[in-house]
Amino acid sequence: MQAQQFDQTGKYAMFQELLRNNPKADQMHYLVSTAAMGYVRQLNEWMPDVVNVYGAACVPFNNFKFELIQSRNRDKNLHVVQIDFYSEWLTWIGNVGDQLIFGQGEQLAKIALGDSVTTDTMHFNRHLSICCYRGASVSSGVNNFLMPA
Repeated sequence: MQAQQFDQTGKYAMFQELLRNNPKADQMHYLVSTAAMGYVRQLNEWMPDVVNVYGAACVPFNNFKFELIQSRNRDKNLHVVQIDFYSEWLTWIGNVGDQLIFGQGEQLAKIALGDSVTTDTMHFNRHLSICCYRGASVSSGVNNFLMPA
């Protein structure tokens, strides 16, 4: 339905063709995103597929970006979309093998003072990407942590 606004003659069957020939079709990312809102609301602000070692959701999101990757106007089975979820800052504490240990929010000042920090542990997986990194130094260069037995 949205494609008809940008291709009234039905000349372009694929979204990428339409986008190449009508730059205004870039608006379709936003226009189609409303169809994903029900799904996004069901997540209750927790990133899907990003779980801790116990299988519980562990990273809340505060923003998301919807992108229409590919679509064939007359075949819903060929729709491909991408939804990127963005969290607040997380503090990387360290790694144990392929497991990432982190704290919610900015925790470096507490770590530098030797204060305890509540952490979570998750496997670094294909659903997770670090989109922004801010380096900082902790005076000892080593982060200590306790793991429950």
